[in-house]
Amino acid sequence: MLVKISTDRTKSANFLIIMFALVLFIGGLASEFFQAPLNQNTALSRYQLLLKPEEVDQIDSIELENRLGTFKIDKDKSQSWSLTSPRNLPSNSSTVKSILDNLKEIKIRQILPKDTINISNFSLDSPLMKLKISYFGGKENYLNIGLVNPIDNSTYVTFSNKDAIYHVDALKNSMEGLSLSNFIEPKIFTQDLKSIQDFKIYRGKIPSTNQRLSIRSEKDGWIDNSGNTLEPKAVEDYLMELLSLKSSLILDKRTEKLDEALTRYFSNPSYTVEVLDKSGEKVFYEVSYLINTLPDIKMEKRQTFIVKASNRPHPYVMEKQFLNSFSKSQRSFKKLSIKKLFY
Repeated sequence: MLVKISTDRTKSANFLIIMFALVLFIGGLASEFFQAPLNQNTALSRYQLLLKPEEVDQIDSIELENRLGTFKIDKDKSQSWSLTSPRNLPSNSSTVKSILDNLKEIKIRQILPKDTINISNFSLDSPLMKLKISYFGGKENYLNIGLVNPIDNSTYVTFSNKDAIYHVDALKNSMEGLSLSNFIEPKIFTQDLKSIQDFKIYRGKIPSTNQRLSIRSEKDGWIDNSGNTLEPKAVEDYLMELLSLKSSLILDKRTEKLDEALTRYFSNPSYTVEVLDKSGEKVFYEVSYLINTLPDIKMEKRQTFIVKASNRPHPYVMEKQFLNSFSKSQRSFKKLSIKKLFY
């Protein structure tokens, strides 16, 4: 009798263990099928963004106000950005890209009531920065950015007329410290090396001029106007040198006397540069001789020259040492034969 009871108890224990394992198995399957989607899911993550990427792509104007001033950038018909306030100048492409990338990556952590206490606590009554965002078609949004929490790297914002405060990830690139110098593009050339199809330098003014240099991009490298293959490293080093030239002075504020002087200098330029990019856009750059004086501007005689670009509203003043960059001739890029390398 004792043996029978013990056997029954063993069977019961085994049954309970099997049932418990079955419940765990079913629970595991259920959790696998019904668990919440991961944040890595791209479609779901879109709803965590304050601005969708396609909305940012439709922006044609941004007015940014911080402690250093108010700056406005606008996109023109050719999709190029320019600084239009407080001065009308070409805008720095890296600054514009940084602002747009920041807007695309504002992730919402939490939505809070937009009441007086929260507005005050998160410094939204006196925000660190304000943005007025305009889109193609006339729509506008307003973004106020408040207190930054350094502990969890977050900040608080209000967006347009939404009756809420958004607790979001702090912006990756600090926009509250942007000044006028950050918005101005000091580079003379707007192209990059990969975008160049044809690069030509003429002596004097087009059309009454002689071609000094011709470089064309092909699948297999660089060629001249006669189809001769050029030394690729020499060409690319030279083009990178030119494309990186920067000016320390842009002549955006001009008097009638200054305009007359510029007209005189560019009636007979030292060089004319013609750049054709792979999209078919052609830009001309006129390079003056070393200049003596410019009205209303203090400078040493024959220590500077001026460059005027057909796609920019204002000329650039350059230091004397950079003028030699435009004097390269075709033979500087001839590809050496194997024999010449050894003899």
